[in-house]
Amino acid sequence: MTTPCLYSIVRYAPYADTEEFANIGVVICAPKERYFDFRLTKRNDARVKGFFHDDNLFPFAKDAISRELELAKHHAGNIITDKQLAQFFRYFTARKESIFHFSTTRVRLTNEPKKELDLLYSHYVNHINYTKERREEILAAELKRSIERIDGLKNIFRHDVIEGMLTKFGMPLVARRDGVIKKAIKPLSFSQAEPGKMTEHCDLWVNRINRAAEEDLLSADDVLFTLEGPVNPTNHQTKAMDVIKRTMDKSGINHCPVNNDKETIDFAKQAIVVPPASRDNLIR
Repeated sequence: MTTPCLYSIVRYAPYADTEEFANIGVVICAPKERYFDFRLTKRNDARVKGFFHDDNLFPFAKDAISRELELAKHHAGNIITDKQLAQFFRYFTARKESIFHFSTTRVRLTNEPKKELDLLYSHYVNHINYTKERREEILAAELKRSIERIDGLKNIFRHDVIEGMLTKFGMPLVARRDGVIKKAIKPLSFSQAEPGKMTEHCDLWVNRINRAAEEDLLSADDVLFTLEGPVNPTNHQTKAMDVIKRTMDKSGINHCPVNNDKETIDFAKQAIVVPPASRDNLIR
């Protein structure tokens, strides 16, 4: 028998001025079942810390929201009627001024509230149901926000189409100067279950860059692929990632892990370095 569940996504938003947030958990309530529970990401979530360049605040802030949710869960256990529990849930998740806030309350019908909590967490926090392409869009958007925070890099990198006689493809983060591509960055997600599909995805993008380089549309060493491998790779997937890195090395294409913020930002900064000749002209 299905029962209506109320749920809300827990969001971490440390910078009020930008209003950016990351989904870090889900809280759910099935009033008729007197069920109230939540699930949060880990204190050392590299995705969240990398998104906000935040190595110190998040673990403590996460502990604070966890304690608050535990208290709410305890209080919910003492509520008598389903109507009161639903009202409490809506009150608890109402928007407040805090580095944490909740999404608007949503409703889902389910047979198993606990299982529904796991499914919602997987979808909104782990992004398990996202396609590879969607995951790469998310990684590119997160990376763009990180780059935009760096002095001198705001509005430098934009989505662009690399087009020549024999090639045409889009890249999410491209910096041009006087029409010339100076730096280009593309996150690649290798979430495919089959190692062969992983290497095919790599070959597609390496071939695109090689073809564009042959047409003098860009230089291979001005391209950076940020790589996201499988969460819990098998031995075959690990070998596939090694093959992928060697393939990029052979073509002179830069690559680094998707969570290596320092290397990615250092690469992006090269787009605004004024060449020596230009500096000489400025001096003269």
